[in-house]
Amino acid sequence: MPRPREFDTETALDNAMQAFWNHGYEATSLSDLMDAMSLQKGSIYKAFGDKHSLFVSSLEQYLDHTYESDKRLLNGSSSAYEALKKWLHEDNKFVCGQSLKRGCLMVNAINELAFKDEEVSKIIKVHLKKLSKLLILAVERAQAQREIRNDLTPKSVASMLLTQLIGMVTLSKGMNSQQANKNNIDNLFLLLKNPN
Repeated sequence: MPRPREFDTETALDNAMQAFWNHGYEATSLSDLMDAMSLQKGSIYKAFGDKHSLFVSSLEQYLDHTYESDKRLLNGSSSAYEALKKWLHEDNKFVCGQSLKRGCLMVNAINELAFKDEEVSKIIKVHLKKLSKLLILAVERAQAQREIRNDLTPKSVASMLLTQLIGMVTLSKGMNSQQANKNNIDNLFLLLKNPN
């Protein structure tokens, strides 16, 4: 009879995720993961497989939590326009408030791995498609509330917002200040605002 695991899988994945987020996938060593997870090599391999499998599981857990948080923010206001603005402003505060400027694990994975790792690319594409659907619904509500211009399709506005998010998070790793990002968000929403 196999012995039960003596650790919480979700906590272990979260600790691995922190290591990958701090160092990047390639630079994270097995020793870094053992330290972060407080587990021996054999326990990591037995529970999660190799380093790549562990990263994929960590990324999936990160994206699941991120999606639920985004969903709450995008549905958290009677004004869809204000909910969309708050969504970007909250991400800006989060990435610029980090003591170690590590950005977003998903965006880091896009920049480091997505162009050469089919599995990671597929996971991120699925997440971005789900997030895009949330954004499209929020834009449709904002247009029905006459807050966002109707000459733009909800899909095109959602694409602009995703591009803004990914660019902002990337530049926040040492290039742009929180105030610069805030100005960019505010200017984007002035362009999207229904003039009537």
